[in-house]
Amino acid sequence: MHAMTVNAAYAAGEEREAGRLAVGYRADLTVFGADPAATPATELPDVPVQLTVVGGRITHRAAGI
Repeated sequence: MHAMTVNAAYAAGEEREAGRLAVGYRADLTVFGADPAATPATELPDVPVQLTVVGGRITHRAAGI
């Protein structure tokens, strides 16, 4: 997870605006229907995306959420 958040923001030169969930940081996040850290890698492609937020704005919301 660290590689896809803090490290990705650092690599993009955006460590001051992204890579953390904190006041003043841009909110880009995805909410999955299962815990990606506890789901076997072979099952990850089948985990539904429940919510996606880009730049603090909801860009995708699954039905019923």
